[in-house]
Amino acid sequence: MKKFVAFALVIIALFLIFLFAKNIFMLSMTQSPLSQVPDKSQEAYSAQAIPERNIYAIDAEYDGKDKIKAVMDFTCVNKTEKVYDILYFHLYPNIFSSPSRVPFFKGDLSRVFPEGFSYGAIQIKQVKQKDKDIKWSFEEGGEILKLFLAEPISAGNFSNLHMQFEVTIPKARFRFGYQTFGNDKITVSLGNWYPILAVNDGGKWSLEKHYAIGDCTYSDMADYKVSITVPQDFVVAASGSLEKNEVRSNKVVYIYSIDNIREFGAAISNNYQTSSDEIDGIIITSYFYPEDKEGGFMALNIAKYALGIFNESFGKYPYPELRIAEANYYPGGMEFPTFIMMDNAKYTQSNISNLSLERSTAHEVAHQWWYNLVGSNQITEPWLDEGITEFSTLYYFENRYGAPGKDSYFEKFVIGSKDFVIKNRSHMLDPLPAFKSQQDYFSTVYIGGVLFYDDLRNQIGKENLLDFFRSYCKTFKYKNVTLKEFEEFLRDKKYEALDESFYKKWFNP
Repeated sequence: MKKFVAFALVIIALFLIFLFAKNIFMLSMTQSPLSQVPDKSQEAYSAQAIPERNIYAIDAEYDGKDKIKAVMDFTCVNKTEKVYDILYFHLYPNIFSSPSRVPFFKGDLSRVFPEGFSYGAIQIKQVKQKDKDIKWSFEEGGEILKLFLAEPISAGNFSNLHMQFEVTIPKARFRFGYQTFGNDKITVSLGNWYPILAVNDGGKWSLEKHYAIGDCTYSDMADYKVSITVPQDFVVAASGSLEKNEVRSNKVVYIYSIDNIREFGAAISNNYQTSSDEIDGIIITSYFYPEDKEGGFMALNIAKYALGIFNESFGKYPYPELRIAEANYYPGGMEFPTFIMMDNAKYTQSNISNLSLERSTAHEVAHQWWYNLVGSNQITEPWLDEGITEFSTLYYFENRYGAPGKDSYFEKFVIGSKDFVIKNRSHMLDPLPAFKSQQDYFSTVYIGGVLFYDDLRNQIGKENLLDFFRSYCKTFKYKNVTLKEFEEFLRDKKYEALDESFYKKWFNP
C-alpha cells in the first residue's frame, strides 16, 4: 500500500511539472505585438456567437524607407444567402507595378511623381485557411486577388484566413506613397495598403478598378486591430484608438484598434510634432512638421469646430478620437475613418490664408459621416458621398462665420464653376470613368452637390433639411446606400414643396 501511494505521488508530481512547463512554453510563444491585445481571431469566437462583421488583424513592420512586411489574420463573415467558395480582395498598391498601369491623367503624372515614375506593389507570399494552404490567382493586372477557399463559408457562417504579404511603397505624392525632405526626413502615406475584401452586393462581387480621379474604395464595415513596428525615431498616426506604443530593441510598436469602420489608414514620419484638443468628449490630435506649426494648429482648430457643428447637425460622431496628419497627397485631403491625411502643400502660408486648408479640413471631417458612417459605391456613384460632403463644407463656413462665411465660400468655390456645371455634358450622377479631368469631376460632382442641397434647402427649409440629414444618417448608419435608395428615402419624406419637377431637374441626366 505504501509503495502504491508513493508511486501515485510521483505520478502527480510529474503531471504538475508537465503543466508548469507547458505554461512557460505557451508564454514564450507570445512574440507578436498583437498577442498582447484582445484576440479577435476565429478561434476566439469558436464558443461564441458569429462575429458581427469582418475582422482585420494586421501585424506589420516598416523598414524606415519603402518596405513593409506583414501578416494578416482575416475573419470573413458571410452575411449573404449564398455559399462563399471564392473570395476577392483588392490589391490597390499594384497600380504602381508598372508605368503602364498607373491610372492617372497625363497632366497629373508630374504631380504624383515629382522625380519620375516609382515602383510600388503588394506581393502575396502565403494564404492559409485553417492551416491549409489555399490557391489563388490574380485578375485585372494584379489589382484583384482571387482566393479559392479550401473550405467554403456557408451563409451565416465565418472562417479565418491567414495571409503573409510584403509591400513596396512608391516615391509618390499620393494616398499610398512616400516623400523625403530635409535631412533624412521621410513621411509615408499608407492608404489602401493591405488586401481589402471586395463588397458582395446581392451575390455579385464589386471589383471596380482604380481610376484617375476620385476615391477607389468601396468597403463594408469591419473591426480592425493593427500593430505597426517602426524605427525608434518614427511616429505612427492612424485610424482608431492607440492602445499601446512601446519601445522594443530600438524599435517602437504602435497598436491601434477600432470597431465598425470601413478601412484603416495611417501616416508614418520621423518629423512629427503633435497638438491635441477636445470637443464633445472627442479627442482630436493634429500631427504636423515643426516648420508647419501654424498650419498644424489651424487644422486642429478647424477640425474641432467642424466636429462640433456636424455633431449637432448630423448626429453624434460615434468614435472617441479623430486624427489629422500632414502627409503626401497631391489632390489635397484624403479621408479615412477617424483619420485624415492632408497634403503638406496645404500647410503653406498661401493655402492657410486663401481658405484652401480650411475647406479641405472641414470637407474631410464631414466625410466621417458621409463615407464612413453612411457608405456608398464611390466609383459608380461618387456624388452620393461627395455631393453631401461638399455641401456640409459650405454648411460649416455658414455656421461658423454666418452669412459672410457662406458668401466667401460661394465666391471662392461655386460662382466660377456654376456655369461649367450647367453647360457640362457630364452629369453629377455619372460614374468616375465618365469624367475626363479634375475640373470636370470637381465642378460637376462636388459643386453640383452644393447646388442640389442648397436648392433642396430653399425648397423645404433649413429645419427640414437638418431633419433629413439626421434621419438619413440614422437610417443608413454603418450600411451602404445606393442612389435609388437615396431618392426613395427623400421621396418618402413627402416634403410638400418637392414636386416631380425637382426630381426631374436633378435626377434625370
